[in-house]
Amino acid sequence: MQLSVRNTGEPIPPEHLPHLFERFYRIDSARTHTEGGYGLGLAIAKSITEAHNGSIAVRSNAAEGTVFTVLLPK
Repeated sequence: MQLSVRNTGEPIPPEHLPHLFERFYRIDSARTHTEGGYGLGLAIAKSITEAHNGSIAVRSNAAEGTVFTVLLPK
């Protein structure tokens, strides 16, 4: 099964893409815990996906925006 979620807003800068699934990683360091997140959501999504023998990936560019894709075995 494949699930893709797309955001057509501003793309994520390429230097951040390799780190998005790391715990506590946040692109905008100016965001506070009350205004932003804790940087755990994508790390948790990756952990759950891998626990089900799946994978999660992200791609981001100006043409298509940001796309997160989860692949799970049947």
